[in-house]
Amino acid sequence: MAIISRAAGVVLLLVGLALMSGSARAAEPSYDDYVAQVKAGKLDIDYTAFRMAYVASPKYEPYGAARLLVIQMKKAFTAGDCPAAMAHAKEIFEVNLVQIDAHYVTAVCQRKAGNEEEARREHAMLMGLVKSVLGSGDGKSPETAFAVIAIEEEYSVLAAFSLTLVSQALVNLGASAFDRMEVKKRDSDEIVTLYFNVDRPLQSKSPQKKP
Repeated sequence: MAIISRAAGVVLLLVGLALMSGSARAAEPSYDDYVAQVKAGKLDIDYTAFRMAYVASPKYEPYGAARLLVIQMKKAFTAGDCPAAMAHAKEIFEVNLVQIDAHYVTAVCQRKAGNEEEARREHAMLMGLVKSVLGSGDGKSPETAFAVIAIEEEYSVLAAFSLTLVSQALVNLGASAFDRMEVKKRDSDEIVTLYFNVDRPLQSKSPQKKP
């Protein structure tokens, strides 16, 4: 009887641990949770978890209409039209608050407008997102490639290092896909190769979306 009692106790303990584990997983913040935190002024967050929460959300469409908004935003920004650029950035943020270039454009335009607090806020998010990508690897090989959730993040990394793209090729190794980029410093002719893992954006194209 004592043996049976102890066995039952072990079973109950295991069930309890499983329930606790399930509760812990359920408690992980969603993309909307992170958006609410950011809008409330909390910027000291886990930006990698924020990006992955976006990937897991219904809003994740790296090849969706938001890409056109990014093009329009950059065009307006290059032309020096900050009001139009920020208007496009605001539209982008409605569907994707982890879009790095939109934070860069907004930070620069807010600083030009003399809105230092808003500029610092956008710059903090910009740096948090860029560091998240850079923290995923060193980009020197497929095994240590930077992991991106959108192709635009690749160019954000190049901009962060002041690198100019020389050539680009999609390569497949095993079950993964990589963008292999030949790049150079703007003031140098030395060519460097960087690898970006593009599994997540490519998987979004398949009928069974989400990694």
